[in-house]
Amino acid sequence: MPATRRTTAFMIMEGSVQIFTSEGLLLNRIGTNEILGETSLLLNVSRTVTAIAASTGAKATRIPRQYFEDIAARDRVTGALIRKSQYRLIDSNTQSNMLGTEIERLSVLVENAINNGFSDNTAIDELRTTIARLRKQVVFDKHHAYHPSTMEGSRDDGENADNFG
Repeated sequence: MPATRRTTAFMIMEGSVQIFTSEGLLLNRIGTNEILGETSLLLNVSRTVTAIAASTGAKATRIPRQYFEDIAARDRVTGALIRKSQYRLIDSNTQSNMLGTEIERLSVLVENAINNGFSDNTAIDELRTTIARLRKQVVFDKHHAYHPSTMEGSRDDGENADNFG
C-alpha cells in the first residue's frame, strides 16, 4: 500500500489496533485513549505504517489536523516537544524495521549453515559479514546503561527553564 497523506488522526475509544511497517513488522499495539496517525499531521509527511484493528475490533474518533495546529500555535514549546517526539518515533520505527529485517536475514543464514553442516564457508562468511555490519549499526553505550546517574544535564538548565517560565 503506498504512503498517503491524511487530514485526520484518530483516538482509540474502544478496542485496540496493531501498527505494522510496510514490510509487515509489528511495531506496537495501541489501545483506548491512544492516538494514531498524528505523525503525518504534525510533520506534514506521508503515512508510512499500517494500522489494523485487533481481532476484538476497535472504535475511534477523528482528530482534525487543525486541533494539532492550534496546540502548536498556542504554545511553541509544546509544539516543538511534540514534533521532536514524532521524529524520534520515526527513527525508532525505522531502526526497529531494519533490525527486524536483519534478524530475519540472519535466521535464514543460520538455518542454511545448519542444513549444510557448517561446511559451506560462503554461508559462514556471509553470517560474519552481516553480524559485523549490525554491530556497527547498533551502538550500546554501556557506561550509561550501567551508570544512569552519571547522565547529567547542562549547567544552563536552570537558566533555560527561567526563559520559558
